[in-house]
Amino acid sequence: MDRMHDGLRLVAYNFLSGGSAKRAGQWSRVMRTLGPDVVFGQECRPPGECRGESFRPAAEDSFVWRPAGEARRWGTGVLVRAGRLAPIAVPQFDGWVVGGEIRSSRWSARPVRIFSVHGPAGERGYVRTMHAILDRILDIKGHADLILGGDFNVAVGRRPADDPRPFSRGERELLDRIDRELDLISCWQTANPGRRLAQTLRWCRNPNIPYHCDGIFVPRAWSPRLASCRVVRGPRWTLLSDHNPVLVELRHEDTVLSSRGNRAEAHACNRSVAGSRRSSRPKRTCCP
Repeated sequence: MDRMHDGLRLVAYNFLSGGSAKRAGQWSRVMRTLGPDVVFGQECRPPGECRGESFRPAAEDSFVWRPAGEARRWGTGVLVRAGRLAPIAVPQFDGWVVGGEIRSSRWSARPVRIFSVHGPAGERGYVRTMHAILDRILDIKGHADLILGGDFNVAVGRRPADDPRPFSRGERELLDRIDRELDLISCWQTANPGRRLAQTLRWCRNPNIPYHCDGIFVPRAWSPRLASCRVVRGPRWTLLSDHNPVLVELRHEDTVLSSRGNRAEAHACNRSVAGSRRSSRPKRTCCP
């Protein structure tokens, strides 16, 4: 797929235990089929360490990866195509939260800090551990735009009261913090208002439960740039992992500004024409 598209494509994907000989070629399929500018990878390995994998990052790409502990052969990573990612360490969560800073006009007029997140259970469960991760993100956010993508192991969208999957108070409080303190929006829920959350995880014990734990969050100010967000499905993806990729498409910042300018110009023109029509009408004169 051609990467020379307008805007940015972001993909969040859990590779499931770093892949295997029977599930080879995950990186190649993600890159070829989805054409991402960024991959937020969880339970992944560097492409060069994956059996049967032909994809390799190019010289102009950036790939930051850290193992999730010494006992695991997989970890968390971020791949940026044609861009420089300056790594930023996340205290206490090395190997679970990995990312860095990008400075590029193609992304934003401001610095952008992006992090691939894989929420671990920790010692106190997923929700409390994710609260601790948000604390660390707040500490290092700085004066930059922020993007989070990954497998959070908690719901990354709000569920209605009649949803078949319960929505806990702890999950709601996490989303409230992401909303208020980080000023981020859930791409899927923003791009698909009023729809039930799409399934991103087919849990082996019950693959029919619509878990929605994978997602991407972008700055609220980027809302006009959000063109689409979808969960990618298909038999081939089902064979590769128990998670479905989440694909976000963002318009270029200049495209949004240009569109706003064109609308403002058209509005001003319409007002001018209307005013001209009014002024050209014959004036009524009073009879003496």
